[in-house]
Amino acid sequence: METIIYLLKVGGVYSVLYIIYYALFRNNTNFITNRVYLLTIIPLAFLLPIINMSVAVTESYQITLPTLAIGEIVNTPASIYDWYGLFVIVYATLSLAFLGVLLKNSFQTIKVILHIKSGSVKNIQPFSFFNFIYVPNHIEKEDRLAIVNHEQVHARQIHSLDIFIYEISKALLWWNPLIWMGLNSVKSNHEFIADKLASEKSDKYSSVLVAQLLGVNCSVLANNFKSKPLIKKRLMMMKTKKSNKISVLKYALVVPVIALAIVATASKNVAIEKTSPTIQKGEDKVYDKVDKMPEFKGGNDALFKYLGTNIKYPEKAKSSGLEGTVYVSFVIDKKGKISETTILKSVSPSLDEEAKRVISGMPKWKAGKHKGKKVSVKYIIPIAFKLAE
Repeated sequence: METIIYLLKVGGVYSVLYIIYYALFRNNTNFITNRVYLLTIIPLAFLLPIINMSVAVTESYQITLPTLAIGEIVNTPASIYDWYGLFVIVYATLSLAFLGVLLKNSFQTIKVILHIKSGSVKNIQPFSFFNFIYVPNHIEKEDRLAIVNHEQVHARQIHSLDIFIYEISKALLWWNPLIWMGLNSVKSNHEFIADKLASEKSDKYSSVLVAQLLGVNCSVLANNFKSKPLIKKRLMMMKTKKSNKISVLKYALVVPVIALAIVATASKNVAIEKTSPTIQKGEDKVYDKVDKMPEFKGGNDALFKYLGTNIKYPEKAKSSGLEGTVYVSFVIDKKGKISETTILKSVSPSLDEEAKRVISGMPKWKAGKHKGKKVSVKYIIPIAFKLAE
């Protein structure tokens, strides 16, 4: 389930970054910059959710107890896992199906290329696939040269690789319509790039583009010269005034969005910092280590038995598939009472509140002593909420 949640975060980050492209950049003529942007947001979307953020914990006055694991097995009817399991199976099956289609299309394209080389295939429109270029011989020489120049741009810049990157991402994020739109944007931008460079070598390039409307597509993975739905847009983009250099500065707007995405999706770890051994609180001091540490009646085994019995996996968290480790800080005062219960590392409001509720309600401990006097001591306990696989 954690993998599915991660992929949902990836899809969310990608969606935000692609919407920025669609709103601000899709109609400008900085085609190369647009290509870099569309390619960069893929690894960014996959990397940002796994960036760690540290939550500082002062070691000097806090003792971390062993992690307590709270599982769904004790608290949840078996039927609930079936829904999680079914969801994972459906998700994985659809992803594998899309990968299978990609593999099939790849083999079909290679098969067509082999047939072309053997001379056994006709009525295929001009296309390129990685470094392979095909332009029918029956096209007039001048027109053929213009098309070859166009396809050479695709081949030199390895546009087919961009398509494969997006196709694989689409298989993993098949549920997100924006990844499908992104793939179409990548293909369109490839044509804009090739048209721009090829038109610089041919005065009649626009006429060639219009004349070559009819034909049979080779493959969704190939760069097709006669991409009919794009013809009007391609002609318009060739005539559009070149975007000024200042327009490139708009890409800087993405930086704060990426920062917000890191904060929103990053997994958080607790980092330990060392400071002085006590903190002063009015007349009281809170210690980290004392001559005689506080003790739960019956020891740690009894403590974990108490917590394991009383902490219940919140239904809201279970239905949402929420998991994670909540770090709870608390003070055992001079009278052995629990006070100052605080969430140091949050997972979700429902899990945080349940952990805090049970910690706050613990019975009295045997107070700790330092130099013969009862003192307050601060502890941390990690409580891991884990759903059944």
